[in-house]
Amino acid sequence: MTEPEKKALSHIATATDPAALLQMARNARGKSPTVERAALRRLTEVSAAFTPGTVEHACWQMVHAVEALRRLNGRKVARMNRMRSKIEKDGEIGALEYCALNKTDGFDEVMDYGMPELTAEAIVLRHPSNFSSAALATAQARLEQRGVQIDHEHLGLKESGSSSSF
Repeated sequence: MTEPEKKALSHIATATDPAALLQMARNARGKSPTVERAALRRLTEVSAAFTPGTVEHACWQMVHAVEALRRLNGRKVARMNRMRSKIEKDGEIGALEYCALNKTDGFDEVMDYGMPELTAEAIVLRHPSNFSSAALATAQARLEQRGVQIDHEHLGLKESGSSSSF
């Protein structure tokens, strides 16, 4: 890791402005995937309301991650309007249940970026008591189809061929 990357990661760790974090991710694009992903992950942490560790917080992390990825990729419409209205109508748990049972564009976007822990499917598996057995089975199967191994012992996920948990 280069000295500028170390400096950027140190700054990202304490940053709280989502717009500044998105700009850092943009600036790192094509130069440092490590810095780009760190900025995006931090953006999701500071943007999501609710208490960290809750289903609600994880749901909003996912929403902010997909929207940030869309902005990074230059999409004209970045907001997850259907997901936001689903959350408003059915709550975070209901919206995540729907996403787990019905594959969404957001799933592919987050998976293609290499952050499976920010998918609705991963959130469902990390909070099994809140979801139906059908949602749990579908979420697990969808992640496994994309090469993600489920670490049931720690209720985390492992990328296939990787020893890191997230």
